[in-house]
Amino acid sequence: MSRIYVACLASYNNGILHGEWLDATQDPDDIYEGITQVLKSSPIKGAEEFAIHDYDDFGSIRLGEYESIENVHAIAAALDEWPSSVVAHYHAEGVDAEDLDDHIRDRFIGTAEEELDEVSALASYILTEEDWFWDELPERFRTHSSAIARSEARDRLLSGSTFAIYAGAGTWHFMSND
Repeated sequence: MSRIYVACLASYNNGILHGEWLDATQDPDDIYEGITQVLKSSPIKGAEEFAIHDYDDFGSIRLGEYESIENVHAIAAALDEWPSSVVAHYHAEGVDAEDLDDHIRDRFIGTAEEELDEVSALASYILTEEDWFWDELPERFRTHSSAIARSEARDRLLSGSTFAIYAGAGTWHFMSND
């Protein structure tokens, strides 16, 4: 679960650490409610400002102290659905946080769990998951299906129509460049 540590700046500026860890996957309105509670419970009366002073489970994505709560939520929601390496790839590519999940979903092709290189992993995926491969492969070539699938995988990867992101533990995620 991705979470953020929200600190009361009035307290912080007076040498007091006052804040709370909040679940970043919850609705932004609920995050704002948590922030409101942090500020109301501040030892400094009239506290109005907060900052994100820490965060957990955001992979390699770096959040700023004043990151918008909507962005924090959108990134956390995408991380809840997709591996951090996939989300980090698209975040680094400049995809707006609010579009991350839809952007990834639109480009996602499939997953293979293989301790192999990306060509072998994609070939394995083609052999086991893509029905068209078997439908279009003439019977006389089926004994060579592994080599044909590797060739198809290599063609896709070299042409740039498909790319693979290694998510660790032998898991590859295949994405379309379209």
